[in-house]
Amino acid sequence: MGRYRTDLTFRRITPEESRIYQDGTVVGEVYRQDDVLNAGAHYYVIHLSEDHRGPVKVHDRAHIRVEAQRLVDTHPLWP
Repeated sequence: MGRYRTDLTFRRITPEESRIYQDGTVVGEVYRQDDVLNAGAHYYVIHLSEDHRGPVKVHDRAHIRVEAQRLVDTHPLWP
């Protein structure tokens, strides 16, 4: 694809929200949501800035970094 891969960092803002940083710049957020259909369970919503594809839901916390990196690497407006 010609895009270079960077390391993302995450900073927790509240117990339910974290910001995603790429090279020190905020590029999106991750929100933890309670799953109303499954008592006691939750999922995560990743949303990047200026991304017309919209938010992505991730059920397994261990996959947040991989999915966020994929979204950054394939962002339609970022080189």
